Amino acid sequence: MNLQQIKAFVLTVELQKLYLVAQQLDITQPTVTFHLNKLQEELGVALFHTRSYHIIKLTEAGKAFYHYASQINALSVEAQALIDVHRGTAAGKLTIGSTHTPATYMLPPLLARLKQSIPGISLFLDVRPAPVIMERIKRYELDIGIISQTAIDDPDLISQPLVRDDLVLIFPPQHPLARLEATELTPELLCSHPFISHEEGSISRKLIDRWAEANGVKLDIAMEVSGSESLKASVLCEMGYGMIAEGAIKTELAGGMLQSHPIPCWLPERTIYAVRHRNKLVSPAMRSFWTMLEEHLMVT
Repeated sequence: MNLQQIKAFVLTVELQKLYLVAQQLDITQPTVTFHLNKLQEELGVALFHTRSYHIIKLTEAGKAFYHYASQINALSVEAQALIDVHRGTAAGKLTIGSTHTPATYMLPPLLARLKQSIPGISLFLDVRPAPVIMERIKRYELDIGIISQTAIDDPDLISQPLVRDDLVLIFPPQHPLARLEATELTPELLCSHPFISHEEGSISRKLIDRWAEANGVKLDIAMEVSGSESLKASVLCEMGYGMIAEGAIKTELAGGMLQSHPIPCWLPERTIYAVRHRNKLVSPAMRSFWTMLEEHLMVT
């Protein structure tokens, strides 16, 4: 088997249409079919259930092979990009994965700074939950991850803690709890007012549920929302108070649109980390961005 066959196979699985694969590889559709058939012939096992490819459905062998083929394909793309940089034919490409808070409120000014220092660089930012980002890094599909997580303990990954990502209470200015001193707030008092909650399954919701259980309280959830912007908008419309990452409300606090207090009896657990694969070659673009993260975000 060769790289072209592997690329054809990976793209067929991902795009599900042979004509799209042909367009991506700049070859004819019959050539795509030839590569797929030749690959299966050389491997001596069927990767697809049919040879017509009208419906793309992998066999169990195909599913197992895709796991490795996608990594081989990603590494070949990375290797070519790295060689282009050293040839001087490209400024490099940087693929970054990030959870919502750093992607929305922290990374844009840093990415603008990176663009200024390396004008020809190609940037890609993928905003996903932390487990997805870490898995994509381990498959060599992303260069660097910026993720909110309670802890990272994975032998395949190098992680650098950057800043704390604690949750805080937010209120509209006229909310009765906003007028209290932080020392006057108690978990029990919070339960007597409507609460705008993160959706179930999110890291923030898990931390809040753990806090409520530890303090023996049950919050009065008026609404569940997905995303920090929706949560802030609901609080601004006086539907209740909320708990949100401190880094997500700097603009609203500065403008007086929201008020904030620490959560009573809260134990800090979450940090924003920079993450990369331990065995991945560090390109000049990766090195520049990693250094920038340490200089501008890391709290010593």
